[in-house]
Amino acid sequence: MKNTKQSLPGIKRIDYVLAENLTPNVMLNAICGGLVSILAQTTEVPFVGEAICVTTSECDNHGKVESVTLTFSSTEYVPSSMPLAFIVTDVNGNSFLIGSREKPFPTIKHDITFGSPAGDQSVNKYEVKYVAIRALIGCVTSG
Repeated sequence: MKNTKQSLPGIKRIDYVLAENLTPNVMLNAICGGLVSILAQTTEVPFVGEAICVTTSECDNHGKVESVTLTFSSTEYVPSSMPLAFIVTDVNGNSFLIGSREKPFPTIKHDITFGSPAGDQSVNKYEVKYVAIRALIGCVTSG
């Protein structure tokens, strides 16, 4: 079994989009090496501190599987009642899609940390995990 691990150099923007608004079969487009166009409306998520995106690629049972973990803290709430996909833009201006229109969808773990009486702000901590043949898909946004 062969593993490779990649971490984005620095994240400058995180957006989310409703998974149902993505074009169909973005995974197949990514497998073929193409960029995916995001034509749907996206919502920016302001984050505090450092956001981290780590991708792990494994070859298991004669197939390749990628898993991606996006971790960030935000002062705003990210809705999780509907399936979402996330768009991460790094400091080089490259954008990557985490998720697709079809199942499986990314899982979102949400923790709330309340601020201290000394004046620290309360934040929402998010951990987004996604496992697929291609978990981090190069994309282009319309905005």
